[in-house]
Amino acid sequence: MRFFILLVLGTAFVAGGCKKKEKPVAKKEEPAPVAAPEPAPAVDPRNTNYVQGGGAMQNVRQAARRTVTINDMQQLGTMIFSSELETNKMPTVSEIKAMLKLDGKHILAAIDEGAIILTGTTNKRGLWAYEIDADKAGGVIVTGPTPAARRASAEEVKQLLASN
Repeated sequence: MRFFILLVLGTAFVAGGCKKKEKPVAKKEEPAPVAAPEPAPAVDPRNTNYVQGGGAMQNVRQAARRTVTINDMQQLGTMIFSSELETNKMPTVSEIKAMLKLDGKHILAAIDEGAIILTGTTNKRGLWAYEIDADKAGGVIVTGPTPAARRASAEEVKQLLASN
């Protein structure tokens, strides 16, 4: 009789198995499809802002280039400011380029290749110059009434361009 009971229990154990029963899982609702983020506007590599995903070495190079650009823009702003003090009017783009031919050929080269853009504004408090694509990704700018080279966001550059 014991044999018969062990046989029945063994058969039940084998038939039922030793697996734990899983609780039924409720179906999860799939999240609504997320719109792909708009790609950032293509920025000229001459712009000195931080490069997302560019790696540490790339951004160290950008920081070094940014320092040089701020220095060049400060020198450009000082030249524009000096000319404005002497003549009591803002210099035109051609007058600025003529001044740079005498002292500042590397800045003139950057202007000619398009890395620095002169606005030609007659507003002493306006945006005098900015680096390429500063209106898309931010960058280095020179504003008046005193020559102040500094970094600015894209939104700020757009506002300054609109008010020139």
